[in-house]
Amino acid sequence: MQTIYKILFEVRLLHEFYLTNPDGSSIFGAASATARDSYLQDYFDRNQRSINSDVDYTIAAQQLFRNYRLKLVRTYSGFKVGIEVTPTTDSGKIAYAPVAALSQGLNIPILLTRTNTDFDLYTNRRLRPAFDSLCYFSNGGVTGVKTAPFLTNPVPPQSATASYEQGELSLANNTVNAFYVDAGGTAQFAAITGRNFLNETDRILVAPGFQYYFGPTDNIKNASFTVTDMSNRTVYSTTVNSTTILQSVSIRVDEQKINTVPATVTENAFVYNLIVTGNGSYNRTYKLIFLSGSLAGSNAWGLVNVINQPGNTGFSIIDDKGLLITRRNTDGTVAIAPPVFEIWIKSRYSFWRYINDQGKPLKDSYPSILKLTAGNLVSLAPQSHTFAPTPVKTQKLPNPKPFYPVRPEGQQIFADIVVPASDIFPLGP
Repeated sequence: MQTIYKILFEVRLLHEFYLTNPDGSSIFGAASATARDSYLQDYFDRNQRSINSDVDYTIAAQQLFRNYRLKLVRTYSGFKVGIEVTPTTDSGKIAYAPVAALSQGLNIPILLTRTNTDFDLYTNRRLRPAFDSLCYFSNGGVTGVKTAPFLTNPVPPQSATASYEQGELSLANNTVNAFYVDAGGTAQFAAITGRNFLNETDRILVAPGFQYYFGPTDNIKNASFTVTDMSNRTVYSTTVNSTTILQSVSIRVDEQKINTVPATVTENAFVYNLIVTGNGSYNRTYKLIFLSGSLAGSNAWGLVNVINQPGNTGFSIIDDKGLLITRRNTDGTVAIAPPVFEIWIKSRYSFWRYINDQGKPLKDSYPSILKLTAGNLVSLAPQSHTFAPTPVKTQKLPNPKPFYPVRPEGQQIFADIVVPASDIFPLGP
């Protein structure tokens, strides 16, 4: 008999670093899924480099894939999962039934791993997070109320009391903003195009043993840590008292007392709360998901967990008849395409600092976009890192390379770009 596989779902990782045009426009300006399809197709047709150069995809539950006849297929900018099926008919169209029916609440986990360290340098995230964490992406609603087709939590509302880092995202007046502190020391929020971006509320995946970090101004000497499940049952608790200010605390939860992903339980059963309290009214609560210790290696970056019948029909991968979402007309053309889920990823947001390769002072040739500081030229506002060179405002200047380190200095983050003396970068004064 013929073995037939059809696509169950697709996940696209759309990274600003690779999907920005030389004029500065990016895929996030494409308003519809159809427009983003065309954008990606154009990049693929032109053989442009993609995020798959730096990220790989691994089946996190091999036995599950064997049991349900699933296959992982890498695409231009992400992956697809196929499933063995039997053709049937539904409402006059060709439909497909899984050979091995998917159980309700089934988790299909795919581990995302870095293939090199460049990825962390050009990807936006906090440099000083509250705890060691990876990204968790899901079509379920336990960690946040999501909008199809995006597997990320909503960008959190802007808060006057939050301690933001440069590039950290918040939502105000229905617009996503990136935080930075300007050269005068004033906090700024720059409006950016797009909305459904990976943000710090998605970084909740931890190993059973991880490190919690206090901020430099928290001044915590006494702290309590409690981990509870969604029914408020305590699975871990410890108290730390110190004569000196705490910088970090090691937390190690017994893996036998928790559900870790990959898991055969529903999403609600492997989401936990971490409650941290301390002197001076310090009080923080975070959602946590524990990644099996065998998978939480140094190259792990995140996990995509696609759930069968998640509750929100916009995220369904199987319909209420147990058939794949996809349909074909009797002439073989596509009537309904398989579901496509998206993950939008912002690039590192840094001040670009141009430094003469001989250590000599440069001349301030672009006062409207660069500021002369200690003999170096620094962009007036942070810029997003891109693979293809993009202009600083309208001026074409060298961009940071993927492997350029970023340097935190106070509340600002810089990317240093070493340049020779030239007509573009003449020596001062």
